[in-house]
Amino acid sequence: MSYRALAPLFSATLLLLLLLSVGLMPARAGIPRAVATFDCVGLYWKPAGAAADVACAVQFRARGEQVWRDAMPLWFDPNEHEDRPERSGEYRGSIVGLEDGTTYEVRLRLDGASEPEVLTVTTWDNDLKIARIVELPERIEATLTITEGGSEETGYVVYQPKRGGATVIDGRGEDRVNVLIQAPWVMVRGLVLKDAAQHGVEIGPVQHVVVDGCDISGWGQDLPDGWGRNFDSAIFHETPDDAERVLRRIVIQNNELHHPRANSNSWMQARESRNGSRHPIGPQGITLINADGEVVIRHNRIHSDLDHMFNDAMGEYHNFGYGGFPARDSDVYGNWISHCWDDGIEIEGANMNVRTWGNVIDQTFGGIAAAGTSLGPNYIFRNIYLRSRKGPGEDEESSRGQFFLKLGGDLRNERFARGRIYVYHNTVLQPAPWSDDAPSAGAGSGLKLSNATKVQTNIQSRNNILWVRADDGAAVYDAQDTALNDYDHDLYNGRISTKRVQQRHGLHARPQFAAPLRAGADWSVALAPGTPGADAAGILPNFNDDFAGNGPDMGAIEFGRTLPAYFPAN
Repeated sequence: MSYRALAPLFSATLLLLLLLSVGLMPARAGIPRAVATFDCVGLYWKPAGAAADVACAVQFRARGEQVWRDAMPLWFDPNEHEDRPERSGEYRGSIVGLEDGTTYEVRLRLDGASEPEVLTVTTWDNDLKIARIVELPERIEATLTITEGGSEETGYVVYQPKRGGATVIDGRGEDRVNVLIQAPWVMVRGLVLKDAAQHGVEIGPVQHVVVDGCDISGWGQDLPDGWGRNFDSAIFHETPDDAERVLRRIVIQNNELHHPRANSNSWMQARESRNGSRHPIGPQGITLINADGEVVIRHNRIHSDLDHMFNDAMGEYHNFGYGGFPARDSDVYGNWISHCWDDGIEIEGANMNVRTWGNVIDQTFGGIAAAGTSLGPNYIFRNIYLRSRKGPGEDEESSRGQFFLKLGGDLRNERFARGRIYVYHNTVLQPAPWSDDAPSAGAGSGLKLSNATKVQTNIQSRNNILWVRADDGAAVYDAQDTALNDYDHDLYNGRISTKRVQQRHGLHARPQFAAPLRAGADWSVALAPGTPGADAAGILPNFNDDFAGNGPDMGAIEFGRTLPAYFPAN
């Protein structure tokens, strides 16, 4: 055959290889995909033979290791997602507790398959590559607009104070934002940002941004009704609903986000400007609206006082749908969160391989909100909830405890509440009461669909300590007859308000704790040996198979282990 005859075939093959090399062609059907962060890997697979009754086992090992370790099986999503057909009939799940900057081999095997599927993935490296450092002056009284960043080849351009010095960017209540990031591969580090009229840091439609070790306060402003403007935030991003979502690879770490200028109303305070609505409206710590995912929020302290309260510490407003906060392949861990009139952490929307763990939440209406989860799996594990209250007063209604975990979407939008949610090894505590009239200051309920009209399917709870204020309070409240929800192996003192029998292996008792694991801590969290729940948790591969003693303990902390480094200090 002549060259002239072969030329069209050769050109088409060359074009196909070129498109594949630059990522413009979809991967071959049936090939598993992995998305890494520093500590975790999300897995996605649609093989031939996928079905709800065909389990998909997961094993992993660091490259060079000989022994494979078990992880939890992938969850098969049996739902038809008309707006996201690529997600229908897909196996999804995560491996957690990995080392950063490490290449792992992952082995997936369907029941009955003769050979496994093996893929490799490398976690993000904590040692971020730095292209160059821009040293800033001691004081700036204008918006710092960043238009120059690095690249994948060179690394991040870092904006920070001079060595040994400090940089204060003062908005004086006039500049809309302190720092505006309009370039990719940018890190802002160690800055003091204060008194912006709206946001401390605003991130544009870019990727690869790190906000590290900044002190942000005094942002936002009150509206004419005397309350704060909604979503004024220490760190903010918004992609319009009709625009392509591009914000990803965002790291927010080691920051002090505290004391906004404005104040949110509580659920007991009506907003005249909002037609009398009592839903909290006001400033937030972190707001990322329509992010694409791959967001890591870790080791931040988000706190204030009763005169400068947050709406939520973090989240956005697309609660029901295939977007939301932080959408997918994201981690929220090791944060200290307090002073919210709504939710400490609002993880709502797609929640596809979103992992929330090791956070301590205090002085909020609710601890964590996951209403609803449309895709999942959404992992909520080893979090600690302290004090809960409804309003700022000294009366009984103000000090009433609310929930640790809010679940459920509206029955009219049931399709947005069918994603898998794993609730593992969390601890709800009951600190000293707000006043002499209250029994304690913790949550009034544990896992709660907010009312009888709400629904969420595919919830699985295991090994939690659900200590609620009163023994007749709801440790679990789920009014729907939902066969796919499974609450079991929890330690609880309240009622299990479900239509189906649950907690077949649960323990109905109040927890008894050992001494605090950290010097100076005013609360205990590890169960005392020999008490209900100690050594009695169900085994969850990759989540608790490193236990001390004769079995894993229920709750967030294992007795006999030092407090994990990711847990925030008091």
